[in-house]
Amino acid sequence: MTTAHEEIASQSPTPPHFCLLHTMKHTRHHATRSLLPRRTRRPAIPPGDGMLVGRLATLARSGGRGMLSIGLGMIMVALIGLLIANFVGQVMQSARLEASRVALRAEVDQLRAEQLILQGAVEYAESDVNVERIAREQLSYARDGDTVVLPQLAVPTAAPVAAPAPAPAPTPAPASNVRRWWEAFFPPS
Repeated sequence: MTTAHEEIASQSPTPPHFCLLHTMKHTRHHATRSLLPRRTRRPAIPPGDGMLVGRLATLARSGGRGMLSIGLGMIMVALIGLLIANFVGQVMQSARLEASRVALRAEVDQLRAEQLILQGAVEYAESDVNVERIAREQLSYARDGDTVVLPQLAVPTAAPVAAPAPAPAPTPAPASNVRRWWEAFFPPS
């Protein structure tokens, strides 16, 4: 005896082990139920002056999910703006610091050059050559074997008058060498 299933299977061109009843799927509603409600088609926003207001109103009616997205988007934009502002501030501060570093480097180089000049002046001031120059020029000292030249000014006299020989006058103390040179070039009036 054959069953109805076997008769259907023998008449179909498919293999005998394939049964139409077994190929049907049973859908279970509890397994496919979504956690979030299904979206419904939103009504079209009429074009016009209130387009932005209409969109915001539609987002508000959508259960707050659109407003949450807008709020998160605004927060992200604000954070990105703050990061960009911070970066620009750091770039500007870096440029100011670099300019300050270059100016200070130039000042250090100038001070080092001045220091070298002053060290050379100190070495010359402490040298034997400078000490001897100061002793000769300012203190009227002479070395052994040097010939000291003291300028003598000839005082113009009137016609020679025969006079009895006067008694020798005491000789004044010799003036300093610098004083004699001064009087040679700038005679007292």
